[in-house]
Amino acid sequence: MNQSKTITPRAFRFRRFCRAAYAAFNSMHRVVNIGRVATYIADCQMRKSAVVLVLGSLLIPVHAMAQADDNPDERLLPAVQVIAPADTLFGSPEPAAVLTAQQFSNSSVRSLGDLVSLLPGVDLRTRGGNDVQGDLSMRGGTFDQMVILLNGVNFTDAQTGHFLLDIPIDITMVQRVELLSPAQLMARGITAFCGGINIVVSEEYRDHLAAELSGGSHGTAKASLLATKTLGPWAITLAGAYNRSDGYMPNTDYRHGSLFLQAARHSFTDDWHLQLGGQAKDFGSQAFYSTAYPDQFEATRTLTASLFNVHRWAHSRLETSLYGRLHRDRFELFRDGYATPPSWYSGHNHHLSSLGGLRSRLSRRVGIGEALVGIEGRREGIRSNVLGIKDTALPAPYTHSAARLSATLFGGYSITRPRFNAQAVALGLYNSAFGFNYGFSASAGCRLAQQLRIQASVSRTYRMPTFTDLYYQSVNQRANPDLGSERSLAAELSLVYTPGPLALQATLYHRAGRDIIDWVRHPDEEVWHSMNHTAVGAAGIDLTARYQPALPLRPALGAAYSYCHIDRDPGELISGYALEYLRHKAALYLALSPLPQLRLKVDALYRYREGRYTDAEGNLCTYGGAMLIGAAAEYTLSLGRRASAASGSQLQLFVEGHNLLDVSYRDHGGVPQPGRTFVGGLRLNLNPSQQ
Repeated sequence: MNQSKTITPRAFRFRRFCRAAYAAFNSMHRVVNIGRVATYIADCQMRKSAVVLVLGSLLIPVHAMAQADDNPDERLLPAVQVIAPADTLFGSPEPAAVLTAQQFSNSSVRSLGDLVSLLPGVDLRTRGGNDVQGDLSMRGGTFDQMVILLNGVNFTDAQTGHFLLDIPIDITMVQRVELLSPAQLMARGITAFCGGINIVVSEEYRDHLAAELSGGSHGTAKASLLATKTLGPWAITLAGAYNRSDGYMPNTDYRHGSLFLQAARHSFTDDWHLQLGGQAKDFGSQAFYSTAYPDQFEATRTLTASLFNVHRWAHSRLETSLYGRLHRDRFELFRDGYATPPSWYSGHNHHLSSLGGLRSRLSRRVGIGEALVGIEGRREGIRSNVLGIKDTALPAPYTHSAARLSATLFGGYSITRPRFNAQAVALGLYNSAFGFNYGFSASAGCRLAQQLRIQASVSRTYRMPTFTDLYYQSVNQRANPDLGSERSLAAELSLVYTPGPLALQATLYHRAGRDIIDWVRHPDEEVWHSMNHTAVGAAGIDLTARYQPALPLRPALGAAYSYCHIDRDPGELISGYALEYLRHKAALYLALSPLPQLRLKVDALYRYREGRYTDAEGNLCTYGGAMLIGAAAEYTLSLGRRASAASGSQLQLFVEGHNLLDVSYRDHGGVPQPGRTFVGGLRLNLNPSQQ
């Protein structure tokens, strides 16, 4: 095999450890040469700095004896590239829950939606397979009440939460996924009614190539390619993916592809990060929004871009991000070439939504803690032939438009100690359409023992109606343009216990919501109306456990259970979203390696959904429970000189089975979900620098 030289960032040299807060940042993504380190200095400083302790454990012998300065214990140490963990730039210091690539590789997930649904309390209601369209919600909320961040950038669309998963990345790019509570998002200057999810894309300083080819049931096929290249201080990632299927029932076929470019540059004082992405989806939408008109079709196009900078000096850190998103949607109630529209049908729906913003956040060491202040300007707009206010100046096919501007100012103060942390944040927003609103959060945590930690928070949040909530009109939907913002007061208590390879976490939460927005109708009518419920409260618990001991079979075992209760009784009304929720969600996975090259995985998911729906025959039905079983087998061949399949280049053969019990179930009333399906293929990973 041809050898390839890895280009690493330029090195720097230091002769002593520094206790300054910015010292850790100066070593991120850099080659570090330690000149002359006396062990008594190292021992002394390691006791003072947790950051230095991590570095020292890698570079300095554990049993080194302290000596006087005139007789130092000197060692010639090899150059080491210090790679910052994900939470230093785009992640959160202590998210409510986190899944790393290594952890979710133990489950038989195959799409981004499947991946984020592994998080405790998260509900994925799909209308089609493989991320065609899925509504994400959490802890009894709706899909409009949460936000999605990509590398810390808020790309949540103001048209509708149905497009939360229109993100131009493939699951193979994901490094980690974080579940964030409203209090944790407030420190970013973001309000989220129920919380949010931050997807962190892998950033590698090495030459690497990964590819996948797969196919399976219902004419399903996938091809993906990811390449990374290090050019001096720059790390470049280019990735693309294409998925297609004939559909598991009539008019459920799909085609979608994505392309993503990421460029990152790290220096002593500045980090730069650029991301550009595009995605195209075309899919049959059999009864997606109404059983009365099943022959529906939808096509979406998404463009995202952001430029992110972190500048550090002394005890300060300034984050600035410029971002934008365009999303085009064409919805056909009667699919072209598939169904003949009636005479009253005036044509397809066309929507072009846009958002753009500039956000800046300054944090600085002040007194015993850190103060932060930030500001953000954001514009959300839409052009449509359905949504918005009549606008005769627009080019065809658009006839309506709407836009709103927001200015947000936020600030807070945090204290972090080895055994204690506390934070308080306040936020104020002025919106051109809804006036002034505010939010706040306060949180505190304490380490009760070396492996036991407790965390509590309270937050006040709000959500403005989407353009769909305000303006959408169709043969079976009537929006209310006079809707007001919904708001909530939430409290959360978490307990984390991590004894060795075992990790346990329990989270209690309660949310009191006012003026909750929902689409409702009476059982004897077809037309849905958007309205504000008077009050909707939610309370529940999330339990998770992971166990991954260092045993010969490399076992990995995980379990999770979530319970939620909503205290609003819909009465005779049928709720479209706000009162349809997962009361019970239980998950279990097990992964083993009976052979060094063979990995076997099995997982089970039980979901019990509250709510009612009307089927195609007009019968009023309840959702109830469903048990879904999945399994996967992976056989990995090492292609380089290394004997271990865990490093160097690899070829992996895999087969997956989903819904193996062939359970009939629905996430949305009019859309039966796929039955038993199988997928198989190969994955290729080339790491020439590790051969």
